Amino acid sequence: MVFGAEKLWALDEPTNRPDNDTTLVDDKYSLKADREAFDKLRKDIPPERQKENDEKAFMDQLMSDFSRSPSEVRSKFSSIINKKRELFNKDMTKSREQFNKTQKKERDEFSKKQGDARKDFSKKKVTSDERKEFFEELDGERKDFYSKQKEQRDEFEADMRDKRKNFDDYARSKTDEFNQLHRDYTKRYDENKKAQSDLKKQAEEKRKQLQKSIDQEYEGIRQKDPTILEPTTQGQ
Repeated sequence: MVFGAEKLWALDEPTNRPDNDTTLVDDKYSLKADREAFDKLRKDIPPERQKENDEKAFMDQLMSDFSRSPSEVRSKFSSIINKKRELFNKDMTKSREQFNKTQKKERDEFSKKQGDARKDFSKKKVTSDERKEFFEELDGERKDFYSKQKEQRDEFEADMRDKRKNFDDYARSKTDEFNQLHRDYTKRYDENKKAQSDLKKQAEEKRKQLQKSIDQEYEGIRQKDPTILEPTTQGQ
């Protein structure tokens, strides 16, 4: 499964429901190889295809050759997934802190506004009906304000749940995809390891055969009686 996106969600964006689930995860959480050098070459490629290519390149990069053992490949993948999750959690925490800060500021401003209104009203001479109407109006404003804040809170929490679900679904799908590719890589890695071992054994066997042949050749020479050369007489 490959995830493409034309405009990926940011944490501070309102909740929308795109038809394609592949658009639900912010691009910075996706698994991508470093493809900066190809940005100019792929400027005309649709964003969803770019992301598909990036994720494929990432997987290919992990298992491009047999320089890493299967356990090392899995460790590398797990490390990257964990870093993406840490980044996601950090952004979620930041988003929640900002939302809480905004709502607190709004409450403080609203409380001050109502306090100032009560203070100004207390300086006036009014009838009991006017007083009743004034405080009923304040109470109505207060109920409306906190009702609106609750709606905002509920919408925010729903948005946060959606984002977490989308990230978890994405991470799970990428892990499933990795596991499938990793099984194939493990098989090819073991086959390559066996082939290399067989080649090494064959080379060692050839070396031994060559050494044996050389030893046999010189054995015949060693078994012959040595030829003693007569010394030559100088001047003859």
